[in-house]
Amino acid sequence: MSPESKLSVGQPLPPNPYEQGSDNYEAYERCLQLERRPAWNAFLDDVPQNHPYEDIVQTMTTIVTARVLGHGLHFAPNDSGRNALVCDILACSQLELALLAYLYVFGLIRVFYNPEGPTPAVTPTVTPRLLLKVAAQDSHLLEPSSSNAAELRALTLRRDDHRCVFTGKVDRRSRQRGIVGPSPEATATNVAHIISQSLTDNINGVTPAHQAKFEWARTAGAMLEHFGGFNARNVLNQDNIHSPKNAFTASIDPHEMFDQLDIWLTPAMDGQGQAVPDTYDVAHAAGLGAILDATKIKRQVVFRTLSVDGKPIPAPDPRIIELHAACARIAHMSGAVELLRELYGEPDSIVVMTQPNAAYELTRALRTLQLVSATD
Repeated sequence: MSPESKLSVGQPLPPNPYEQGSDNYEAYERCLQLERRPAWNAFLDDVPQNHPYEDIVQTMTTIVTARVLGHGLHFAPNDSGRNALVCDILACSQLELALLAYLYVFGLIRVFYNPEGPTPAVTPTVTPRLLLKVAAQDSHLLEPSSSNAAELRALTLRRDDHRCVFTGKVDRRSRQRGIVGPSPEATATNVAHIISQSLTDNINGVTPAHQAKFEWARTAGAMLEHFGGFNARNVLNQDNIHSPKNAFTASIDPHEMFDQLDIWLTPAMDGQGQAVPDTYDVAHAAGLGAILDATKIKRQVVFRTLSVDGKPIPAPDPRIIELHAACARIAHMSGAVELLRELYGEPDSIVVMTQPNAAYELTRALRTLQLVSATD
């Protein structure tokens, strides 16, 4: 089975919602036109072999490209991000739109997508999975910071009242140590990062020829600022991504769903339509409502800032939460989330090369290594 046949293409773009004649309208119209194209073939006739977009168009189909960009306009976290994307789309040729969508998927959305959950320890056992993990994860390991893992864990646990923010269940170890009183339900928890990948690494798979066109997209941090409208380093200070502003306490199931963009947080509104500070409704991908009920995930999450000895432990920053939500929506509506799962998911065993799917799994593994290998 080919990768294309296994991937979802998301939801079709709705009719153009923007005022005719505006830049927003023209940019969205380009997405609609591209969505109607079955393939890139018509645009490749006059392009020489080994052109810099050859690998990109093999990954980004016309439909996924159109829907990443079109839904990106709709779900942009703010006007600044939408205006930036409009300018990007209008400045691109048709083939360059494939690279633009690739940058948004693998340079921005990928920053929030973490299929592995908490970073596991790398063992010396050599397996196909380890080879993929080294390429797909170790090149994105979190940067050193002034807050190590133990310190961040202690800060978020204390701020979050030693509970999973999604379920309200008490952290099991905190209960065992007597830090919290008796509770009917306890569970294992860990630190969930909102931004879960390094912001300083170059975006993998982008050649010097690509960089010349998209100078603003050299790193994930630059893309985050471009579309999110804020500088993550200024928000997180010296802690980089290991900051309470970028983390919270979560139990295993909701942590995994949040990391895989299956759930996200949207501002809760009061009776006057105003956002309630640090209060969020839990949104989820289509068809997952029953899963939320089964895992006892609450429909609303409330964060807080806690002062300890005169020093605040801040709540997660709303701008980071908002950008995570935008990326989750774009990923699901465009079908890009399936592309990420396809490339970074757990491969089937390829030890027995006579299995019917062995060739496909090996090809997928090699494709992943190619996409995530660093480019100098």
